[in-house]
Amino acid sequence: MPTVLVPLLLALDQTLKLWALEHLSPVPKPLLGDLLYLTLVRNTGAGFGLFQGQAPLLGLLSFLVGAGLLLLLARRRYPPLPALALSLLAAGALGNGVDRLGRGWVVDYLDLGTSLPLIANFPVFNLADVCVTLGAVLLLLAPRRRRRWSEARRRSAARCCRSGGCSRSGDSTRCGSSST
Repeated sequence: MPTVLVPLLLALDQTLKLWALEHLSPVPKPLLGDLLYLTLVRNTGAGFGLFQGQAPLLGLLSFLVGAGLLLLLARRRYPPLPALALSLLAAGALGNGVDRLGRGWVVDYLDLGTSLPLIANFPVFNLADVCVTLGAVLLLLAPRRRRRWSEARRRSAARCCRSGGCSRSGDSTRCGSSST
């Protein structure tokens, strides 16, 4: 999945950004009534106005994160949900990294221009930002393996068997030893 999804999302992100540069202006255009506008913003920092003017550093960081996630995906097979989450994170990091290193700023164009209290002053964003956010949410929702717990339980059972403690309840099948 990552071998197809990451380049596909990266290409779509860059295509939408090129379209935004050609067709949008800083004046908001309604897309979905009063909920979503298309507004061109040249972001020289990170979200919420943080790290303004730090595009080269943020770009390098974005590429390192994206490359690291691709390396993780290439070295190990993940269940579908974590693989999707890591792919979205990688695509988003690489998408904004291309902008920061190539242009010196990120092209943002999606504007939640609503008066709803929680999102009234939400920053303008792009597809790469959506990928990062969705990837992070999916990663948090992905079921965790209980490997650590089962390994600890297996080691505990092995210690129990070595000490002869398994036969206390007459159940010797738990660790493979025989009771007398």
